Amino acid sequence: MNDSMKQFMQLSAALTGYNQAELQATGMQDAYYEVMMSILGGALTGELLSAWLQVHKHAGDDEEALEALLEDKIMGDAKLAPMAGNLISLWYLGQWNQMPGPWRSQYGASARDLSHVVSPEAYREGLVWPTIGSHPMGAKQQGYGAWALPPDGVESNG
Repeated sequence: MNDSMKQFMQLSAALTGYNQAELQATGMQDAYYEVMMSILGGALTGELLSAWLQVHKHAGDDEEALEALLEDKIMGDAKLAPMAGNLISLWYLGQWNQMPGPWRSQYGASARDLSHVVSPEAYREGLVWPTIGSHPMGAKQQGYGAWALPPDGVESNG
């Protein structure tokens, strides 16, 4: 794994709340990295990853400091926050959302920057499904009779 991909996965884990092994288990890391590179380009993607590297470097192993710096230096930055937000959308929903108009005007627009679902696999592997304790409708069935049982963590009323 090259340094850029390593930073991409570290940032993805910090933004999603899932660890890197869980993210890798989706099999989507290469596709999501490619989407960011093809839409934002190497310079903007590199800027986001460099900001992450600085946050990670300054926070070390202190989780509270990491969260605070991530919020301040990336999510609080007008240029970086929309990119990071799209990275979160990629992992949770398997979709890219077109960058906001003012952002595109200021930092550049790509012809590929259109809202879209990355692939059928991206939809199936979205983190939204394990987060809500469900599965993607019509794509990953839980097995015969699964809907007769309450979701994990929910008590049955009957």
